[in-house]
Amino acid sequence: MMMTNTSTCWRKVLGICVVAIIVLTPNMSAPSVHAGEAGVDGDHIYAGIAYDSDGSFDRCEWVLPETTYRLGVRAGLTTRAWNGITWTLYDCERDGTSRLVWLPDISTETAAASTREVMRERVPMFDHNFSPPPHRGVVKTPTWFWVQPLLWRPVSVTARVPTPRGIITMTTTATPESLEFHPGDGSAEIAECDGPGLPWSSLLPRFVESECVYEYPIPSSVRSGGVFRARLDVVWSVAWRTNLGANGRLPDLRLGTPYGLRVRELQAVVTR
Repeated sequence: MMMTNTSTCWRKVLGICVVAIIVLTPNMSAPSVHAGEAGVDGDHIYAGIAYDSDGSFDRCEWVLPETTYRLGVRAGLTTRAWNGITWTLYDCERDGTSRLVWLPDISTETAAASTREVMRERVPMFDHNFSPPPHRGVVKTPTWFWVQPLLWRPVSVTARVPTPRGIITMTTTATPESLEFHPGDGSAEIAECDGPGLPWSSLLPRFVESECVYEYPIPSSVRSGGVFRARLDVVWSVAWRTNLGANGRLPDLRLGTPYGLRVRELQAVVTR
C-alpha cells in the first residue's frame, strides 16, 4: 500500500508535534519518533496542533482501521503513548484516497496552553521610556514611565486540532492591560497603572499628572554599585475560545526588561 503523505515536526510545543505536510514514498526511510525529530512512524502521520491557515485535515472522514494487517500495522498497535500524550491511529479518507494518521487525545486546556506559548513569541517587546532618564533620577521627584501606545493592542493566534469529530479551532488572545514597575529600592511597593502610561513632554501643562509614576524616597548611592536594580513589565491578560463555544483564561504574561536606575539626592544651600 502506497502512502503519499507524511509530516515533519517544524515546531515542538509542550511535546505536541505541529505538522507540515511533505511527500514520502515507501522506498524512502522515515526517521524514528521521539522528541525533537520528525513525527513520522513509517507512512503514518502524527497530526498534532497546527497554527493559522493549515487545512490539511479539514475534509477528512475519520475511520478506525478495520484490518490492521491490510494497513500494514501489527495488531494492538493502533494506540500508543508518545511525549506524554495518548495517540490513536485513524484512516483519513478524502477524495478517494486514504492515509494513516495518529490523532492526539488532548484536552482543550492542553491545546490552549500550547497556543499561549506560540502567542508569546508574537507579542511585541515594548520600548520603555523614563523621565527623568534612568541615569538622572532625583529623590522625592516623580519618575514617569510609559511604553509606545501605538503597539498597545491585542495579539491573537489560532490553533487547529484535528479530531475524529472534526477540526476544533482555538483562538488565544493576549491583551495588554497594565504596567508594573519594580523600583528595586528595597521597598515592597510595586507601582502599577492601567494602560501604556502617559508620555512625558516639556509641553505638558504643570497640572497634568500620570498614574504611571514612582517617587524614590532614598538615593541609589546606598546600594552597591550606586544604582537601583529596577524592572518594568507589561502585563498581558490571556483568554481562549473555541469554535464549539468553550472558553477560559490562562495565566497572565509579564514581559519586561531590567534597568539600573541612578537616583541622586540634591542638597539645597542657603547663603546670606
